[in-house]
Amino acid sequence: MAGRVIAQGYRVVDDERHAKSLEWMTERCDELIVETREMFVDILNPFAKMKLIDALQRLGVSYHFKEEIDNSLESLVSVKFANDDFHAISLQFRLLRQQRRYMPCDAFKEFTDKQGNLNGTLCSDTRALLALYEAAHLGTPNEEILREAEVETTNQLKRIVDCIEKPLSNKVRHALETPSFRRMKRLEARLYIPLYEEDKEECNEMILELAKLDFYLLQRLHREEIKEVCEWYHGLESPRELFYARHRPAEAYFWALGVYYEPEYAKPRKLLAKFIATITPYDDTFDNYGLWEELQPFADVMQRWDEKGAEQLGRCYKDYAQFMFGTMNEIEGALPKGTPRKNVNVIKDIITEVCKGYVTEIDWRDSKYIPPLKEHLQITLVTCFYWAINCTAFVVFQEGVTEEFETERNIVATAVTCYMKEYDSTKEEAIKALWNDVINLARMMETMYKKIDGYTDSAILKEWISLLLSVSIMNNGVSKLASDDHMKHVGPTGDDRQEANAAAAVPFDALTIAAVLLGA
Repeated sequence: MAGRVIAQGYRVVDDERHAKSLEWMTERCDELIVETREMFVDILNPFAKMKLIDALQRLGVSYHFKEEIDNSLESLVSVKFANDDFHAISLQFRLLRQQRRYMPCDAFKEFTDKQGNLNGTLCSDTRALLALYEAAHLGTPNEEILREAEVETTNQLKRIVDCIEKPLSNKVRHALETPSFRRMKRLEARLYIPLYEEDKEECNEMILELAKLDFYLLQRLHREEIKEVCEWYHGLESPRELFYARHRPAEAYFWALGVYYEPEYAKPRKLLAKFIATITPYDDTFDNYGLWEELQPFADVMQRWDEKGAEQLGRCYKDYAQFMFGTMNEIEGALPKGTPRKNVNVIKDIITEVCKGYVTEIDWRDSKYIPPLKEHLQITLVTCFYWAINCTAFVVFQEGVTEEFETERNIVATAVTCYMKEYDSTKEEAIKALWNDVINLARMMETMYKKIDGYTDSAILKEWISLLLSVSIMNNGVSKLASDDHMKHVGPTGDDRQEANAAAAVPFDALTIAAVLLGA
């Protein structure tokens, strides 16, 4: 009987039975989680256990096994492999370092000969060479041996990739494009699942089934969330008037999804997406619309956070001010009762600095001033909004923080203290949780801007958003849960931008993607 494929080997014959199928899938997923936990006990070989951990992390299901992975990695710190066990040493180094556990790089001295060239045995073992390539990207600036290993392994893998048979060649190409540690976690899971499935030498069918089921179940949750964010954005009156601006609710949600994708972070994920969608037209108001004599009163109102004063601004300036003030009020209102205003105020303070930076940039533009690089970076590192996004991610993630972020120099230490108090955690646990936010934000910068400004020219983001929210995980991603038509409201590419800006002045065709996705 024909039916709609929803996961590995599971088919729904009609929508009335879909709910029961989802219930069964959830139960099956829970069973697989229990069975996988038992594997941590059953597997005694350190190398085999490391490969299990690596697979769980790259397939996007490691959040189910935090305790088991932490305990396993703690025991792996003291494990010593043979000097010529290149694959095991490289994997051990990467797994420990990416979880912020120190492992010295001395072991890699055995990977080269007296002339400093990579060991011949290593070069003949593609999996070991690939493991060293991945590990080398976790070196520090002063670890020269890892910098050299990064260059050598990159060159060697590029030389041999066309001579390697599939499926290993596909894994090499994937790694050469971007090392796993630098990839957005959710996107890495979606791209790695088919690579893992086709590699019969490494693939564990039970882990694969868990990965597909878990991805599908989370995909449904994420669809509901992007629908909510799109409805919120396009349901507001203020953005409708910003005909010159980039309207990016889907891309904003994609950004937030890269910071935290786990189901327990649904609320902070949506709040962060709303914040990112709100700040995007701020830059456009200064760059693409404003005149200096109009921007001065606008900047004054924004820096004072003067909601009453915004009423006196002209068209578009008033609309954007109300948009920003409304979003910040919503974020503040979404935090638990008793949360002090100063946690939101620190975000406002950073946004105020962004506004001051915009004014400086407008002055540079109008006076045709080209500043020295150092002066330029002092301003643009603020106006890029990265620090504001980072701070907002902390605030909405912690929700109940009870102390103020004080200064830029002390912000991480204070955030750690807040997290420890709120979640009754140790200092090490707090640092780890907050550090993950920082790393995930850095990964999103790599994802968004590695080749082009993907947030502005968002053709590549359209493809990735479709992969994460539209394309079925079944059949290696060739079947779709919805057509490509619903992706048309994702931000335009460079050739489309002028038409899109003009079209933004008319009512939005905004909810198509979310409605189709949710109903798929």
